[in-house]
Amino acid sequence: MSFTDVVIRLHALTGAIAFGAMWIPMFSRKGGAVHRKVGRVFTWAMACASTSAVCASCLRLAERPEAPQGPLLLALVAIQSAAATWWGIAVLRRKGRDARSRSLPDWIAAAALLLSGALAVAYFLQGAMLLIAIFGALNIVFGLRFAFVLGRAPSSRFWWWYEHLFGMLVACIGTLTAFFVVNYRHTPAAFRSVIPGLAVWIAPGLIGGLAIALLTHHYRAKLEGGPRGR
Repeated sequence: MSFTDVVIRLHALTGAIAFGAMWIPMFSRKGGAVHRKVGRVFTWAMACASTSAVCASCLRLAERPEAPQGPLLLALVAIQSAAATWWGIAVLRRKGRDARSRSLPDWIAAAALLLSGALAVAYFLQGAMLLIAIFGALNIVFGLRFAFVLGRAPSSRFWWWYEHLFGMLVACIGTLTAFFVVNYRHTPAAFRSVIPGLAVWIAPGLIGGLAIALLTHHYRAKLEGGPRGR
């Protein structure tokens, strides 16, 4: 077994752990012991899955430089998932921030998203596949969002909750996308003839984005809708 195979198996294992663990914090009592403990399992699994994905991408590029688009797309999604996971955890440590953030790791996460996204879009303009442009654009949007939040004082005392929700759900969307993409190739040909591969890549993000918007609206109304929340 080659080193590349070991990295890929590590990625598959930690990705499977993240996929299994993410449902419990999602539906358990927020802030409770189960939510926090299983959330840590998901966070560490995502960290390992993202890191191993970037390593696997680099190894694949070195082995097959003539076919760069697949590994680069994997790295792009891994950067997005890693930054989102970091963001979801980092904001919990900075609940009391009342000014512009000076946290270097947070700014690095935003910069990594912006840089990877810009390079991906530039690569698409040189002839790369559409998915690279889509995920590159998403990285730019997320990077700009992070930079906007970091660059100003919080406007709500619950800002950290909205950002935690956003970061962790984006990480969950990345996990779901990977799960569907990996298993799509094993589905019957009749299914693949009806559902194109592009839809499998995009659908989790569209549905997940709607869920993030609805949940954020729900919690804003719940936390800030009454006199106590203001």
